[in-house]
Amino acid sequence: MPDPTVNRVVTLPAPDSPLVVREQPLPPVLDDQMLVRVELAGVCATDLHIQRGHIPDFGYPATLGHELVGTVERLGAGFGSDVSGRRLAIGDRVVVMPATPDGVCPSCRRGSRVPACDDWDVIGFANPDERPAGGGWGRYVLCTSARARVFVTRAPAEVTVLTEPAATPIEGLTRAGLRYGDSVLVQGTGTIGLLAIAAARALGAGHITAIGGPARRLGIARALGADTVVDIGEVRDGAARIEHVTAVSPGGLGYDVVMECAGVPATLAEGLSCLAAGGTYIELGHFSDVGDASINPYRHLLSRDARLVAVSGYTPDAFRTALRVVEGLGDAAAALVTHRLPLDRAQDAVDALSPEGGYRLDGTEVGKIVIDPWM
Repeated sequence: MPDPTVNRVVTLPAPDSPLVVREQPLPPVLDDQMLVRVELAGVCATDLHIQRGHIPDFGYPATLGHELVGTVERLGAGFGSDVSGRRLAIGDRVVVMPATPDGVCPSCRRGSRVPACDDWDVIGFANPDERPAGGGWGRYVLCTSARARVFVTRAPAEVTVLTEPAATPIEGLTRAGLRYGDSVLVQGTGTIGLLAIAAARALGAGHITAIGGPARRLGIARALGADTVVDIGEVRDGAARIEHVTAVSPGGLGYDVVMECAGVPATLAEGLSCLAAGGTYIELGHFSDVGDASINPYRHLLSRDARLVAVSGYTPDAFRTALRVVEGLGDAAAALVTHRLPLDRAQDAVDALSPEGGYRLDGTEVGKIVIDPWM
């Protein structure tokens, strides 16, 4: 039986070092805090970039795991309710927003049109020597303040673990002002791209085209709402893809919204070339520094009256909408989550998301990998 006083967590000691599993004593739960027993936590390409040192100013060591769902284990009397105002109770299943603002810094006091804080408490980016139970790749997570944003759900953990990755495309589409019937092009059919398709359909998009691969992911893209899919393995030339996806857009005029979800610099020029006049380009895929992109300001931007939206975070409203979107996925979520692994295989999970790993694990192609800390 697991020791109820000990938390097992995955930590990253330094960039380019292997992940290790360590034990920590469970912290006390103060009046304005809540302890969550983690059910599942997602593995994200951001975690790969953290391990490889690609994110500027990231602090090490770190307890990883920022996509998580679990149940309320202990509840301080002052923690209160979830974001919707529902009173929390022991045993409630909750999805946790990873970033909590401190509420007192200059950025918090002056407010912003985008999420901003000078001293975020971020679950999954936490120093294990300073922040107890600070990551979803562990058995417990401590929400250290009543300002933490959590959402009660009745949907299965296998579905709601997808909420955090769905929140970013929801935020992007919201900022872009997606209108009912707008055409959307999604570049990339990894987890973010597939959830972007589901989000666009749920928010009322008209024609949706997806560029990506391989065949299994394109099949999921269709199931989630893509009307047209383009296999990059079959249409390898960028100019040919631009011609093809533009031709299948409504009226052949390009797309009202293009969403970059691939994280490949060359996709920017290609996606901007597919915008309709007055369209909006949403950058979602480059959460780390993987190189420069070359664009022509006149041809790609000014001549199209293009608008650019870049999203590095999301609001509680976007997170709430994302939860509703994934709750509605039903059986489709099973196709997105391909592997469920224990804590001591976290390194295998991260390696599988790299080109060297071939995007395969245990002989099968990876989609969303989740960590089950109780396996």
